[in-house]
Amino acid sequence: MDAKEYIAAFDEVKADFEKSVAEFGLPFEAKETQLRETRVCVAEQCGCHCENGNASLWRNWISPACVACRTGERTATFFTSLKCSRHCYFCFNPNQEDYEYWLSHKRDIAGELREAHAAGAGFDCLAITGGEPLLFKSDVYAFLDAARELYPQAHVRLYTCGDFLDNACLAELRDRGLDEIRFSVKLDGDEALAPEHARTLDAIERAVAFIPDVMVEMPVGPHDGLAMKELLMRLDAMGVRGVNLLEFGFPLCNAEAFAERGLELRQNPYPILYNYWYAGGLPIAGSEAECLELMRFAAGRGLKLGVHYCSLDNKNTGQIYQQNKGFLLDKAFAAAHGWLHFDEGDYFLKCAKVVGDDASSVLGWALGEDSVTVERDATSEQVAAGERSTAADAQSVVAEPDMKSERAVAVEQAVENERNAAGEQAMANEAPSAAVRFVDYDESTQVVAFPCAWLPDARKAFPAVDFIESLNVVELDDSGMPVVREVDARIVL
Repeated sequence: MDAKEYIAAFDEVKADFEKSVAEFGLPFEAKETQLRETRVCVAEQCGCHCENGNASLWRNWISPACVACRTGERTATFFTSLKCSRHCYFCFNPNQEDYEYWLSHKRDIAGELREAHAAGAGFDCLAITGGEPLLFKSDVYAFLDAARELYPQAHVRLYTCGDFLDNACLAELRDRGLDEIRFSVKLDGDEALAPEHARTLDAIERAVAFIPDVMVEMPVGPHDGLAMKELLMRLDAMGVRGVNLLEFGFPLCNAEAFAERGLELRQNPYPILYNYWYAGGLPIAGSEAECLELMRFAAGRGLKLGVHYCSLDNKNTGQIYQQNKGFLLDKAFAAAHGWLHFDEGDYFLKCAKVVGDDASSVLGWALGEDSVTVERDATSEQVAAGERSTAADAQSVVAEPDMKSERAVAVEQAVENERNAAGEQAMANEAPSAAVRFVDYDESTQVVAFPCAWLPDARKAFPAVDFIESLNVVELDDSGMPVVREVDARIVL
């Protein structure tokens, strides 16, 4: 096996994924028409912030809740029920767990918040959503009262279509301390929806007089450009604080409605193919291009409102962060996987790898020893092509204290310094120094892994070797124990 064969296994996973998605009835675009690299160029052109791995672009203002969403830290969303007064063809609520049940039942969101507080949960951002939460105004008011009692400094927002929002309701929301209200505006080109659209715009304009931060959050279709530009100018004139332009998603249902509108799926829908929790589905081709053009438009017109492009990539980073943050907090687990590091850019755990015939020579270099003793560790795991090996097959090379090369000692200190700087010691578990591992070796598959920090020296030592960057996530096995799973690999250029 060589590096290209190793990478090809992930290409097969992608092919299988595309084949399974095709069964939902909506095709992928023939060729990727919008490269993600364009985001950086657009940000430079219009003076926008380009953040969270270039998945989030914004200018003028961004909601603090949007920033918190990137990692999912100290933030939570509560839904009253999934019942709604609108019937949007692209709604992804049917993907939610127990969808049919929550169409006819509601949750005690104030009670859930109190339970979370009693359990010790801390929140800086809270949200109320649905369905349409204002179908149950008393529940919304009770939640706001609980939030202000339990988390007086938290930023609290409400999602609504505006159908049930009169001045009396706005006054109640204001008096109970709502910080932000987000309206959903639909542009479908259907004249029958014109009264709904007018009613929503009227509610938005009235809300500006009551709520500190009034926002619009809406998916942008690939043919919505002209109507969206008119909407942005109108919202700016109203004094709306900001707008979230969402990458349009196909929720893996109702494919006929998408096909009727000539919509297709975006090629390479995810930068890293994985089982993401977010129910918003797969991105529609052309949506991102339209959103980026609207960023240019807002800058060119000098609009005062905040404009934020939230890609579907941006929606998924919180999951990866939450899965992998345990690596930062559990010192023992991190030490047992010392060849991995937490990438602050995209939150994946990464390492360098060499495969095939080159693995043994690079292994010796990595350990700084001519001869190496391979020590089995039943708690470690080695993952190839996204499939977890059994513990009995896993192999690790332990850098014992008296065997460590100068390189291993230096990297150990660098890793320790980096983790201390990240504030990891506050919640770290104690671990014996002998447990620190910087090299992992699977003899059966001839794969050696070591820290990415060693790559510059490794490439100098082995200029003809193809080195691989490996991306990993922490998952729980059937017994609830954390294990590392490799989800992608790329040849380092």
